[in-house]
Order: sequence, then C-alpha cells, then structure tokens
Amino acid sequence: MTNKYFAIACALGTIHAAFSGYWAAGGRWMLDTVGAFATDWVDTEPATARTALLVLTLVKLAAAILPLLAARGTVPLRAPIFAISWAGSVLLILWGGLSFGGAVIGLIASDENRDVKYGHLFFDGIFLLWGAALLTALILARRTGKQPR
Repeated sequence: MTNKYFAIACALGTIHAAFSGYWAAGGRWMLDTVGAFATDWVDTEPATARTALLVLTLVKLAAAILPLLAARGTVPLRAPIFAISWAGSVLLILWGGLSFGGAVIGLIASDENRDVKYGHLFFDGIFLLWGAALLTALILARRTGKQPR
C-alpha cells in the first residue's frame, strides 16, 4: 500500500521536473505561466537560466525518485532520504497550498495576469499533490514499520 503512494509522489515529482528539464533544453511552452521574470531571465541570461533549470530538474528528480527507491529498499542511506522527505513533503504542501490558494483568490479578485495564475494552479497544484502523496506514503510506511526511525 505504501509503495502506491510513493509511486504517485514519484510520478507527480517527475512531471514537475520534466517541465523544468524541458525549459532547460530551450522549450518555452508554459514558461510564461511561471511569470514574466522567467521569460525575461531565459531571454536575457539564457546560459545561466538553462544551467539553473538543469540543476533544478536534477534536484526535483532526486526528490521524486529517491523516496520510492528507499521505500523499496534499493538504495543506501534510507534514513537520511526519509528524513529529508518528511521535511520536503511538508514544504511542498505549504508552498503548493499557499501559492495555489493565492492563485484562486487572485483569479476571483482580478482579471490581470490570468495565464500566470492558471500556471500557479497547475504547477503549485502538482506541488501540493506531490507533497500530500509523499506525506501519506511516509506516514503509512512508519505505521507499517517499513521506514527507518
């Protein structure tokens, strides 16, 4: 049962990472929904932006994949991976939830920057769901004794 939630978290994190990787490779689709700063940065400092996006992609992939592999017992350092995952799940829920809620309020309050707000609904919604799936997996793993304490 817990591996199912770890797999869901992994899939959501991989989707999020895929967008960062796509942008790091020069893609532009949905980049404007992140905000004008993102397109300006890619336009004015493409090498720096692409490098940062590549690093971000790798971090997101690690955060998505390592908890699943740790739950399956196929990687060393399970305890540190789970410890970081606990903190990461809470951060994803808080960041994703607050930003998602802000986008909803923003859509209700104003017609300005609707594409950016829709982008926040999409990307921060994934953050929120990723964090919730990961936290659920970690709680269930702890209850079943499959997670190091």
